Amino acid sequence: MQMNLKLTVAAAIAAVAGLASAQDVQVVKIGHVAPMSGGQAHYGRDNENGVRMAIEDLNAQNIVIGGKKMRFEIQAEDDAADPKQAAPVTCGMPQSL
Repeated sequence: MQMNLKLTVAAAIAAVAGLASAQDVQVVKIGHVAPMSGGQAHYGRDNENGVRMAIEDLNAQNIVIGGKKMRFEIQAEDDAADPKQAAPVTCGMPQSL
């Protein structure tokens, strides 16, 4: 009975520690606006693939800044190589300083 109580307490502590470490992850979104449709879509897809590969490399390094683990994500948007579409798409992305 005593052993079961110790195992339960140990499991609870491990679960709480796991939740605490999961909360210490800071998500950094990297915006990517490029033509994903239309005649120049192949340029945008190639560019996006390069960004995704770089993000995979960064996330594999388990970068820590200020005691928080960083996780990088891409936020990709299509501008169809049209400046009239690019401005509103870019302005709609989250921005931080």
